[in-house]
Amino acid sequence: MADPPTGPPEDINKISFWMPGNYIRTVQRTSESYQACKDIIACMKDRAHVERQYAHQLTEWSNKWKSITETRPLYGSLLRAWQCFFSSTERLSALHTSISQSLVSEDAKCIRSWQKETFPRKMFCGFRESHDLGTAFSRTQKPWEKRLKKLEKARVAYHKSCQREQSAQEKENQAKNNVNLSESKLSKIQQAREKATQERSKACDRYEKVLEDVTGFAPRYMEEMESVFDQSQEKERKRISFLKQAFLSIHRHLDITNNESIKAVYSELHHMLMSISEPDDLRWWKNNHGPGMPTDWPKLEVKWKAYI
Repeated sequence: MADPPTGPPEDINKISFWMPGNYIRTVQRTSESYQACKDIIACMKDRAHVERQYAHQLTEWSNKWKSITETRPLYGSLLRAWQCFFSSTERLSALHTSISQSLVSEDAKCIRSWQKETFPRKMFCGFRESHDLGTAFSRTQKPWEKRLKKLEKARVAYHKSCQREQSAQEKENQAKNNVNLSESKLSKIQQAREKATQERSKACDRYEKVLEDVTGFAPRYMEEMESVFDQSQEKERKRISFLKQAFLSIHRHLDITNNESIKAVYSELHHMLMSISEPDDLRWWKNNHGPGMPTDWPKLEVKWKAYI
């Protein structure tokens, strides 16, 4: 789990889910999930293209060297083993072509079909889910936002009254130290300070009262917001679950290490390589190109028969 953000409270509130309008990140998750599906489909199409190209390159390699081996001087079991690489490669080419087709016709098609069903649109409003979530969040947050505005207004009024009182107090202190100031002027300054103190006290009372209302409303607000948020989480959970299974399907298609056909190709190739026999090849050469070849040794060729 990520650590909570650190920093001044005002900075945290700018991004906090609980502050007005910040639920938009959760609302946008729907369209981002839709885009993620498009990206996954495009990604797998690219991979399918790679598999298709690889299959084509395998076939080209096999055809090229198969014709070359027919003109080379290898023979016997060694030649058959060499040629087995090409027959194995042709089978591998077919398998990679099959992988390419599976990625497009099965995996990408499945994701696209699910995407269409999961992200219905609302006329002129984008995705239905985004619209419904945004509406629910906005409706839930409206009374909270109204209270926050009222609280901010009371807070500003209180802080301003504190500044006025402080200013009035400073003037009163200066006036008391001014021996040249008349009693009437000092009295007016003191009255202004007393009025500022009363206004500050009233503003403080209003501020505390509004803050109490906000604090009392917070549990209900949090409960309702979490209820809407949980609806979004459940939809996202289903999306994650589906994409997990989609990724596992892609893995099954790409994981050639567990492909029985691949295992059979390399098993047969290995068997052919192990069947290379030095004695058999040497015997074949001896009998076809060496002293084992049949020949007509010189003998007396009688042209006529002697009469006795």
